[in-house]
Amino acid sequence: MASRTNLSSALQDYRELQNPVASSAGADSVRSQSDLVSRYYDVVTPFYEYAWGTSFHFSPRHAGERLATAQRLHEEGVGRLLDLRPGMQVADVGCGVGGPLVTIARATGASITGINNNAHQIRRGEASLSRAGLEASCRFLLADFMNVPLPEGHFDAAYSFEAMCHAPDTGRLFAEIFRLLRSGGEIAAIDWCLTERFDAADGRHRDVRERIESGNATPDLLATRQQVEAAEAAGFEVLTATDQAATSDPGTPWYLSLQGRDASLSSFARTPAGRRLTAAATAVLERLRIVPAGTAEAAELLNVAADALVEGGELGIFTPGFLVHARKPR
Repeated sequence: MASRTNLSSALQDYRELQNPVASSAGADSVRSQSDLVSRYYDVVTPFYEYAWGTSFHFSPRHAGERLATAQRLHEEGVGRLLDLRPGMQVADVGCGVGGPLVTIARATGASITGINNNAHQIRRGEASLSRAGLEASCRFLLADFMNVPLPEGHFDAAYSFEAMCHAPDTGRLFAEIFRLLRSGGEIAAIDWCLTERFDAADGRHRDVRERIESGNATPDLLATRQQVEAAEAAGFEVLTATDQAATSDPGTPWYLSLQGRDASLSSFARTPAGRRLTAAATAVLERLRIVPAGTAEAAELLNVAADALVEGGELGIFTPGFLVHARKPR
């Protein structure tokens, strides 16, 4: 977590970076967005870990299935999709604190490098690797995923769970991953996108989109077709493109865990009531100087973001689970 003295500073930086005075094009915007995302995760990582554990992503769900089970099955499914095996070098692009990395490495035996520009999250991930006994085969790399300091063709495969949406330019990110993959290497990119139901002329749709983007450090969500076009423009051969979130059981949609219908003691922190209670409690603890200044504001930021995600899911205009499975031609 950002320290007791700098959480408020991180929030201030995040707010300022959302309205940059620097150039909106080229290298300046890339650096600004990279800084924005890192400061965002300085703020929200402790809350994510509290409510979500070590896997910061949604998952397709089936009736009676716990969120943690759905996340594990989702992650293992990506390992199978890419046919990951011992001896393969794999990139986890935007790896968070390494929950999927640990699960996939255990399931497949592949050597995985988690790429992340947030030092706090990497420290948390390294502790998870050590607990899992995977530090000899897996590692983390502190780097901007738009400009990874590794040679061309370094990886046999790559995957990403809901991280590419943070990029200032998704097409350029696909191009960087294309560079990092060997010929014939595959990527499974699961990401946040607007669906075909999104109508830019609809004021409510625009409002939901803006709240999702501002509350989650996602600069400009793409439509699903644009996500596919970005992969193809980078040189990839798209093998499949599908909304995995839409495969959830109708009674357990992907946003169930934020909606208040995912009833269990462990899931309470993700529900609207749990999120409001957390915000109220942190406000009291902040006044008592038990938690850092800015904690209550961070909790409220996440409440707004969560409500927007649920609304986008209910309207059918947003998905967190659009999968692009693609190959770099031989």
